[in-house]
Amino acid sequence: MGNDPSAGQGGNGFTACPYCTIQVPVDATVCPHCRNPLPAGPEVGRKAGRTIRSSIGRPASGFWERYGIWVKAAGPVLLAVVVLLLVYRSWTGFRITVVPNQDLPLQVEKERQGNTVVLRGTVTNRGVDVPDLSLRSIRVVVEFLYRDGRRDRKTAFPKTRFRGEGALLRGETGTFEVVAPSDRLDTISFKCEVVDLDLGKKLIPSRQRRVPARRR
Repeated sequence: MGNDPSAGQGGNGFTACPYCTIQVPVDATVCPHCRNPLPAGPEVGRKAGRTIRSSIGRPASGFWERYGIWVKAAGPVLLAVVVLLLVYRSWTGFRITVVPNQDLPLQVEKERQGNTVVLRGTVTNRGVDVPDLSLRSIRVVVEFLYRDGRRDRKTAFPKTRFRGEGALLRGETGTFEVVAPSDRLDTISFKCEVVDLDLGKKLIPSRQRRVPARRR
């Protein structure tokens, strides 16, 4: 043990073991301390030792070399996605809710035209008949809620090709359309229902004067 140089000593005839870093003779093939085979040549041993120590001291350098380009590319893409979400929320990010009605199922499609939004929908009558010239009518109530707290309300009556507005027989489908400003719009809600047009008032007869019959 007295002839073996310590790890802190060095000499021309010794080199560092790439595994345990203790000085070993340059012509040794096996490290006498850790019993690991040594690479051929002192220069190879020094390079191997430096490689092992550098990889242990800087574990993240390999990750950055492999994936650094993807991390750099993902940053701008992520920022662009956030900006697009904010723009979408500002311009077209409003919600549409429909109050369910089994007798009058309703479907809605939206289309933006400049600063307005066009809402086109269909209503199918799966309940009782609502014919023309009856005391009932089918209507769609549309409520608009804006981000500044304002509210607006519109009423539409679905219409088929051969009937008047608000008249649908069982199994028939009517269409309607509503236009509203889309600036700062937050929520649009739809409700379809059958309303009774009978207000309890009797019809007033016509005030036409009777023409007296001519005497023969």
